[in-house]
Amino acid sequence: MSPASIRDVLDINLYGTILGCRAALRAWAREPIKHRCIINVSSLLAVQGGYGASAYAASKAGVVALTRSLVNEGRSRQIRANVILPGYIESDMTASINDTTRADLIDRIPLRRFGLTDEVADAALFLINNKYANNCTLNLDGGLSVAG
Repeated sequence: MSPASIRDVLDINLYGTILGCRAALRAWAREPIKHRCIINVSSLLAVQGGYGASAYAASKAGVVALTRSLVNEGRSRQIRANVILPGYIESDMTASINDTTRADLIDRIPLRRFGLTDEVADAALFLINNKYANNCTLNLDGGLSVAG
């Protein structure tokens, strides 16, 4: 990757997430204490890595570290922070995967399919609605992270 492409990946995935969390924390600091929850979306590659995806994996690992730090930073205002690590999800990003690679990936996923965006949304709702969920790192990968 070119230095400009690396910067773009870091700016979008990590810096953008930092700015979004910063804005939420600042807005919530002016309000009475309520149960608030930040849900960040990282990637399975944050903990697993991937060939040709070093900058992407590093940016998503940063989102995991950011989320863990937010747990402490939000403590005094009872702000919870959790992160979802999706595997392969049917999306514009995965639509460009060629058929051979797609078949190989699906063969490695124990559930034998890519996830759906609705399933990621359901995971986020679970983390939001469970008032004890704090500092959760939720793998949502169909079992890919433990597949051999």
